Order: sequence, then C-alpha cells, then structure tokens
Amino acid sequence: MSRWLIRSEISETGLCPVTASRATLLAAAVSAVLMAASPASWGDDVLGEIVVTAQRRAEKLQDVPVAVSAFTSRDLERTGIRQAGDIAAMVPNLVLSSPYGSEAQPVFSLRGVTTNDFSQNQSSPIAMYVDEVYKSVGALQALQTFDLDRVEVLRGPQGTLYGKNATGGAISFFTHDPDLHAYDRYVTAGIGNYSGRTAEGAVGGPISDGTLGWRAAVYYDNRHGWLDSIEPGVPATNSIDALAGRFTLLAKPNDDLMARLKFSFSRSRGTPYGDRPANILPAVTGNNPNISFFQNAAQTAFAKVIDNDGVSLKVDWKIAPHAALTSVTAYDYGRWVEIGDDASVGSQIWGPDTYASSVNAYSEELRIASQETQSWTWLAGAYFGHDVVHGWNEYHYFDAFPGTIFVPGSSTPLYGFDQASSYDQIRESRAVFANVTFDLTPTVTMNAGVRYTKDNLAVKNFFALEGGLPSAPTGFTSLPDLWTQTIPYISTTFINFQPGIAPQSATLPERSDDTSNLSYKVGLDWKPAPGLLYYVSVSRGYRGAAFNSQAFNDPVEVNFARPEQLTAYEIGVKSELLDHRLQLNSALFYYDYKDQQFLDTFTANGVLLYREDNAPKSRVEGGEIELRAKVTKDLELRGNVGVQRSKYVEFVVHAVDVSGNQLALSPKVTMSGTVDWRVGAVFGGPFRVSADANYVAKQYFDPLNIERIAQGGYTVINARATLSLGSSNQYSISLWGKNLGNKKYVTYVLPTQQPSQGGLGLDYTVPAEPRTYGVSATVHF
Repeated sequence: MSRWLIRSEISETGLCPVTASRATLLAAAVSAVLMAASPASWGDDVLGEIVVTAQRRAEKLQDVPVAVSAFTSRDLERTGIRQAGDIAAMVPNLVLSSPYGSEAQPVFSLRGVTTNDFSQNQSSPIAMYVDEVYKSVGALQALQTFDLDRVEVLRGPQGTLYGKNATGGAISFFTHDPDLHAYDRYVTAGIGNYSGRTAEGAVGGPISDGTLGWRAAVYYDNRHGWLDSIEPGVPATNSIDALAGRFTLLAKPNDDLMARLKFSFSRSRGTPYGDRPANILPAVTGNNPNISFFQNAAQTAFAKVIDNDGVSLKVDWKIAPHAALTSVTAYDYGRWVEIGDDASVGSQIWGPDTYASSVNAYSEELRIASQETQSWTWLAGAYFGHDVVHGWNEYHYFDAFPGTIFVPGSSTPLYGFDQASSYDQIRESRAVFANVTFDLTPTVTMNAGVRYTKDNLAVKNFFALEGGLPSAPTGFTSLPDLWTQTIPYISTTFINFQPGIAPQSATLPERSDDTSNLSYKVGLDWKPAPGLLYYVSVSRGYRGAAFNSQAFNDPVEVNFARPEQLTAYEIGVKSELLDHRLQLNSALFYYDYKDQQFLDTFTANGVLLYREDNAPKSRVEGGEIELRAKVTKDLELRGNVGVQRSKYVEFVVHAVDVSGNQLALSPKVTMSGTVDWRVGAVFGGPFRVSADANYVAKQYFDPLNIERIAQGGYTVINARATLSLGSSNQYSISLWGKNLGNKKYVTYVLPTQQPSQGGLGLDYTVPAEPRTYGVSATVHF
C-alpha cells in the first residue's frame, strides 16, 4: 500500500516510535529509489546489500514519489567521496560551482536552480543539512563529509514535510550513530600526491547495553596546494590543513523515547582559494604572465581560517499509541576569513582582497506525526531558524598606480582605488507545515502538503568606505590605506580621509524586508503491480529575500532582492526488473521559475557597482534516468543521464534583452556511470575495482551567455582499487585516482575583463582540481 510516509523509523536498537521524521521520510525515499514499489527484502547477493541497516529493519517500507538520489556509506567509500562537491558527479542535472575553491561553500545548481552570488551572507536555493540540521551559510558548511552513514539528494521544491523551505531541493548528510550493543572501531590513513596526508577514525559502543552509547570520530587532511604561483616565494594556493571531530551520545531509556546529542568542531587552515586570470588585456594590467592552466602569478597567499563549532539534540518520543513527537534543536558558530590576490597577474591590479564572516545560528524544529495507521497518515510541524552574520569585505584595485582620488589638501593623488564594507545581517524564519496521505483505492494514493512561512531579513550597522594609499606600496602585504566613508553618505569633496577601517559617522539606519509565503505540494502515486510505481506531482517552492552585501560606492547598491518562487510539475516512474537485479527510475519535470535571485554587476560614471537583483521569469524543462543493475554477484553497474533545456523568458539586463538565453550553470546534458567489480581473490581476500566517469555539457556562468567565459563540455574519470584481507576482511588497502585524464576546466568565472564595464583587464576564473592520486589503508577492529 503506497503512501508518502514510512510507517516507522527503526534504528539498530529496535526503537520504532517515529513516523515521518526527516530521517524517516528520506529513508523511505531511499527505499523508493532502491526498492521501487516492492516491499520484499533483498538478499546480500542482490541490490539489497546497499540498503542501510535501518532501512532493512523497517517494519513496512513504503514508496515516496519524489526524485531522490541516495548513497550509503559503502557507496561513498567505493567512490572516494572526500568533500561535499564530490556528490555532484553522481546525481543527474546537478553541477557544482566553487567560487572559493573545493573546500568551502559549495554552490550547487540542481535542475537549473542556483545562485551566482559569492557573498558569505547568502543562503542557497539548494538546502544543505547535516544530521537534520539546516546549514544556512558557507561558514557552517565546511568539513562535513567524514564518518558518514549516508547522503541523500532530493530534487525539486521541498518544505511541506520538514526543515527549511527551498526552491531547488536538499542535500542531506547523515553521520554514524553509536551502536548500543557492540563496539565499532576503524582507522583509515593515507598518502597522496601534493604531499597529501589523511587520517580518519571512529570508535564507539555501549555505555549501558541497549540504553546508552557513545561514538567519537575524527578527521585530518593535509595537502600542499596545486595552483602554483610563478612569483618567487609565494606558496601554492588551495592547500589544505584541516582537523575536525565529532562526539555523539545516544540514549534509549525505553521503547518510547530516544535522544541523540552531537557535538562537532572543525578547524581549516592552509592557503586560500586559487584563481587563474584569463583573457588578459596587458594594456590594462601592465602584465601578461606566461602561465600554464594550473599556474597563476599571485603575489601572496595568506592562510585561510574556516572554523565551526556545533551542537544538536534530536529527541524522538512516542506520545500516544498512534502519534510520535520529534524535536531537532541545534546551535552553530562559524568563522571564515579568506585573503587572496584575485588578479594573480604579477602586478597589483586586484588584491589582496578580504572576504570574512562570522555567524551564530540557532534552529528548532518540532514535528508530530501519525504512527501505525492504515489507509491514511498525517504530519504537522513547526520550524524556527535564526542566524546572525557579521560580514566584512575589502577590495584593493590598482594599488601600485596613482589614482583619481587626491590626498586631502594637495594635488597629490592617492594610489589605487580601494573599497571596504561592514554589516550585521539578522535573518529569522518561522514556518508551520502539514502533510497528509490517504488511499483512494488499493493501488492509488493521494498526498497533499502545505507550508506557511514568514521571514524577516534585517541589516544593521552597515557602512562602506573608499580609499587609497598615500604612496606607492613597497610590498604586497602592508597596505596603509586612507579611507573616507561613502555609505550611508557620499563624500563629494573627499576630505575625510583617515587611517583605519571604522565608520567615520553614523552607520546606515537599520533596513529590513518582511516576506511571507504559502507553498504546497499535491501528488498521486499509482502502483499497478509489484515492482512498479508511477507518480505525478505539482509543488511550489520558495526562497526568502536576499540582501546585497557587495555595496561600496553608492546607496543605490544597498538593496534587497525579492523572494524567488518556483512551481514544479513532475511525472515519474520507479521500477524493478529481473528479480530485483535491475532498478530503473525516470522522471520528467517542468519548472516555472519567477524572480530568480542573482548578483548583478554594472557601471556608473566608470565605477563598478553591485546590486542583488531578480530575473523576472525563467523556465526549465527536462528529464532524468537513473539505473542500477546487479549484473552478477560480483559486478554492479550504476548510471544516470540528465537533460534539461533552460531559458530566461522575461529578463532585461542593462538594456540588453537576454530572453531566450540559457540559465547560468545549467548544462543541457549531464551523464555519469560507475562500474564496481569484485575481480576475484588475491592473497585470500577479495580484490575490487571501481571506476566512474562524469560528463558535463557546455555551460555559461552569466545571463548574457558570454562565450569568452563559457566552459565547454568535459569528462572526468576516477578509479579506485581495493584489496581486503583478514578473516573478516577487517584490513583493506586502496589505490585511488581522481581526474585521471588531468582534465582542465573551470568551476567559477566572473567576467571582469572590459574596463568599459568596470572590469580590470582580466576574467576571474577558478580552476577545478587537477589529477590527484594516492593510497590508503583501513583497519576495522
């Protein structure tokens, strides 16, 4: 009997009090992907070997008619997932943009839904969760991918069942919980090129058998940078020096109550993101360095700082025979500072630039849901989220050259043209939601959900400065600027220059934007036969207003973009064939996208300005196919294809009508395939080879579809070979390689070439990682 909600969530402890928690819902979604419409249990010799323990032990698995891609810990291990961005290669119509490199703030584009804003105060239309806790901004998103139990990617608008509303979907990471009955320990250590060294381990088990347990996990990664500067003495950028840990307590005092408390921390240093100048105009930059694709001419590489501390408490409580209560409470603190030479051409054109933020975030979610009901199920919940972001931006332009601003009281020009801004952003979101499913016939189920959201976005203490240097700099790391305040007022005479970064008068009065939204989802699913499920749905997603933190020169830049809204129409089928050995899912979707938010750049009086803006109307239509096949006991194949056609329907950018252009970060085709082959026995243990390839078609990085900065289609190939030894295969050694063809492609571009458009004589690009390889060993004990 199909329906939206799994009937119960059963952990390894046997607890079954929770209906329709996020973990429950997504476990059901995984089951739908892996098991289609059949509730039959699969043996370890077929696809069932990839179903996690909690799913196998569920009393009754039911189908969830959504597009979802799920990866268990075994999948993640065999494909060598190391960071959040690695997930993109395994999901149809999902691509990754990395404005700050591979380690921080992954910007996902899912079915054409994304953002181009690199600011550290922005939330993504693709919501990111760790252990059911929403991670709102980039300072909270680093170093999440260790000691994972599973990862799930939900495609399409969501918000009527759990968490934060999102227009494009959700990516959820679930870490391992303690075992209440037995101890579990493992250690993994590895080395690789670029002097890479990694270590990961976990240990945990019962404190009191069956009622109280603990688990501690730690992760360490150290690697030299791979984007070399040709400037003497400057270290390579994109190096890693990271340490993270997590401690979990799990309590189950009785069959009706379970609580999980998690503490986490992470510390990331190393050199900052590495960019590469492209399409250089030497007449503007004064230099055109002779660099290869994995080089630049950066003049400095300061150590970055990305720190995060968090705590969360989840409580599941069966409060009545047919009702269960779930509470998820969390607090996070994050700090992020990056300083980089953004021109990287060997002359002081742009940089050292500073991007910095700190964030305090708190969230609370309550859900009450039916349990052990027959023909219908229900869920109701409330969500509250509050985060405060303090941001600081500082940009340096042409510091080695006399500018157009003069030293007060003289005719001597200041050197360069520098900008800085500071702000406090307070964001608060309140929501209530409900969902109900009921059987229309023995084979047809209807589901309906609704969510009301009220958001408040406020900005306090905002001020911006312009400035320059009293003399030409003698080095690149010491820049004694003189500053004058430009926002909230414009200094027409430029007589208020002072050293030091601080407001010179009142800051901008508080500004706020209050919005509300009613979103929904309605669907039908039909199960005409075992192993076959059809579904159709209409849903509406919402993303709250956004504030432009890149304002420096004019009060017109201090603005809010309107909320964006997406209406999605989807039809799909999930099927199982060949005695559960072949699972095939497909979906067709049509998106009516209104007011997509983006960061706009334009010029006024020769000055580069920014505004947070909206594309009034866009459209995305496409389809996806996902396949998983157990060809033999030793050979498994997995593949997916995503196609989409996106375009702006109504959109004028600076008097240029771009209607008909392709949406940014929306390639028409993505494809991936994975082969996992247990070749045979070596030294008495199984030897396994896994390989995967991912193809991404041509994509643009801006609404104008500038060909100069477009990324052509590319294919990336990865491989891993693992030998297991020991009586229970408790020892293993793996040889791995990523981007084996050393493919050269970029993941982020800003078109900053043309001076007439406020450009600096070059395009800012962020290359993807080159070929990496290494060896690792794991011991389970």
